[in-house]
Amino acid sequence: MQGKKLFAIASCLTILGLVAASCAPAAAPSAQPPVAPLAKQVAPTPKPAEPATKPAAPTPKPAEPAASPKPAAQQPRHGGILDRANYEDPVTLDVHQESSVNSQLSLANIYNALVKLHSWDIDKVVPDLAEKWEANADGTAWTFHLRKGVKWHDGKPLTAEDARFSLERIAFPKQYNIVSPRAGTLLTAMKSAEALDETTVRVSLKYASASFIGNIAAGWVLIMPKHTIQEKGNMKKDVNGTGPFTWKSYTQGVMIELPKNKDYFLKDRPYLDGIRIFTLKDSASRFAAFRTGRVKMTTMGSSGLSQTEAAIVKRDMADTAVVQPHPANMRFGILLPVTKAPWNDLRVRRAAELVFDRQAAVKLNANVGSLGAAMDPKGLWGIPEEEMSQRPGYRQPKDADITAAKRLLAEAGYPQGFKTTILNRTTTQDLGVYAKDQLAKIDIEATIEVKESGLVTQEYVRGSFEVGASYLSEPVDDPDVVIQSGYVTGGGRNYGQFSDKQIDDMYEKQARTMDSQERKKIVRQIQERLLELVPSPTIYWNVYNMGNWKEVMGYKPGVGVSSHNSLADVWLAR
Repeated sequence: MQGKKLFAIASCLTILGLVAASCAPAAAPSAQPPVAPLAKQVAPTPKPAEPATKPAAPTPKPAEPAASPKPAAQQPRHGGILDRANYEDPVTLDVHQESSVNSQLSLANIYNALVKLHSWDIDKVVPDLAEKWEANADGTAWTFHLRKGVKWHDGKPLTAEDARFSLERIAFPKQYNIVSPRAGTLLTAMKSAEALDETTVRVSLKYASASFIGNIAAGWVLIMPKHTIQEKGNMKKDVNGTGPFTWKSYTQGVMIELPKNKDYFLKDRPYLDGIRIFTLKDSASRFAAFRTGRVKMTTMGSSGLSQTEAAIVKRDMADTAVVQPHPANMRFGILLPVTKAPWNDLRVRRAAELVFDRQAAVKLNANVGSLGAAMDPKGLWGIPEEEMSQRPGYRQPKDADITAAKRLLAEAGYPQGFKTTILNRTTTQDLGVYAKDQLAKIDIEATIEVKESGLVTQEYVRGSFEVGASYLSEPVDDPDVVIQSGYVTGGGRNYGQFSDKQIDDMYEKQARTMDSQERKKIVRQIQERLLELVPSPTIYWNVYNMGNWKEVMGYKPGVGVSSHNSLADVWLAR
């Protein structure tokens, strides 16, 4: 895949977001699923065609990551059980309320979305539960036509009411007495959803959104059964999907077993007879299991393969396994509760921004990482790394920055520093150690508190932390998701409770701007403002690695961790 395809999804969706996109019904399943390009189409056609022209990226091509393996020439085979690793148990089974990939690895195989990103060409949106869709002339309403005959795993039929209910449950969680991390990100533009008949649902937007169709394809906007939720109250302990695999067993701390759904609506899918997902909480155990073949596929994200582990796989397992690097859309950020002392003082936050040695952090990450602000510098919206590396806090040497940081702390009333606690995930303890060492340079004495990822997220949501050191990944490289989630008032992952009217106003302006160049200018202004106010210092932007044995065919990771976790197209060449 070309570098443009890996990073240009936000550009394509921005340019094409208002187009009345429609997709033909899926053809009979083959080695690759049917493709529906995000192109201008006025009516469904028997076979989706490639666009006559490709939309130009608004900026020069980003750097191209290492090549990923291409699909094998041989035809897919049916049969076999795939064993893969996970780093923790899901906190709950209600995917609308979860935000970590540890729940996605299993539940993305249980549920479907209306549309999804193509399993290989990630600049294309393709059918999932919706076989075709179109937008109205001004882009403020999208109509989705569901496949007929789709059934839930309990045998009841899927209806447009399930889709309406799920979309509104994600977008308006307070009405359903739940917490939805996606309410203020992927569905921020949504005004309402309406079931027009048994198989047609219409989504009305508050404004024409350049990012809407890509956002709902990004992996988290999954359709859940209204009747089961009404019966149970939620889905925290229950599973009932339409997906390619069903739920057989769950042994906490050990394994989740997902057998093939023999009644899946794509009659030739899935190829696998089943999936077993093993919970391996420490990185050494996960890597040992992968090296010995106990698991043939790693988990995703920061718990996949570290840079060091990836180098070992390439050196020692070249005949049996492959490493697949992929864009993380993920930053290492320091989370600060800006409404509480001492972090409610801008001088203290600026001191922290100055003291962190970004280049040292990148070296600790096997020299992998890019210096950037609130958006990925290798994507379409970020401030270029070469520019960031000249700024205070990002530059070398650090002497002047440390001196300035100590002066700011003294001015804020902390000439001797202060004590604090850094909340850290078990999977990323090195981030907490790094943050502790850096803050010590200006006499901020930190204690590291380590908890499992799900518990850390709960603490973040409640705001009951003093400092967080965390990887933060979003499913789409678009300011409608990244800026809204982390920096807009009330954003789904604005854990520090930062609020600034100027940021909010600029965010709303860019969200309604359909001209990509003008939108980019506004996003640059947002990032400059965030660099002034320092709600959450960015240390670097990362790249992920995942690995699979060569017998595992038909899989390619997407951007981030959430878009490609369904294994319906994966097969075993043995």
